[in-house]
Amino acid sequence: MKMPSLIDLLLDLAYPRLCVMCGRKLQPAERHVCAFCLSRLPCTDFHLRPDNPMAQHFFGQTGMERAAALLFYHRGDASGKIIRCLKYGGMPDIGVYFGRFMGNELALSGFFDGIDLLIPVPLSPGRRRWRGYNQAERIAFGLSQVTGIPLSTEHLFRLRDNPSQTALDSRARLESMRSLFSLKHPETLAGKHVLLIDDVFTTGATLQACVGALSGCPGIHFSLLTLACTAS
Repeated sequence: MKMPSLIDLLLDLAYPRLCVMCGRKLQPAERHVCAFCLSRLPCTDFHLRPDNPMAQHFFGQTGMERAAALLFYHRGDASGKIIRCLKYGGMPDIGVYFGRFMGNELALSGFFDGIDLLIPVPLSPGRRRWRGYNQAERIAFGLSQVTGIPLSTEHLFRLRDNPSQTALDSRARLESMRSLFSLKHPETLAGKHVLLIDDVFTTGATLQACVGALSGCPGIHFSLLTLACTAS
């Protein structure tokens, strides 16, 4: 862990940093989440279970290799607070932090073996301007720092905003996502193993639409990784 600089220590005195989960003052070497809350995260261990519920959702999908999520997601609990700060709290560094965290946690299991490229699920230009960043891209950036796997934002594009899917069932979500993504330079992805990255897995509609956009590349393989997942 990187040791805090003198400037960091002075800033901590003037502007104390607080844990996003419990509100406790962070120690100088802690970032975003205190050590106690980190030890209590609702981790899925999906990367140790090839037949986990998230992977089962994509069984039979041509080219699919593996799928995992770091945390179980519930709106009002620890993971919900993390996602809320990342998506709506203007805190993109949380995405980088947990991208690095996932990279370190999953590396020993071999989850990243053979992966050639990280591709975050893109936002539409309008949504990105409103938020100021793409949270999936921030997660992917942190993951790339730890694993050394290149990150690409030049292949997959979202064509438009889609309406809120909160009240939609799985069939309606899939329909709303149809033809939502576009692919550029598909020839450069031929034969590659791509890891798609998003913040939360719910019905799988978004990732399924991304896979659909990429599946025209000859010999392409997919794996999926999200920060959180509603599957049990």
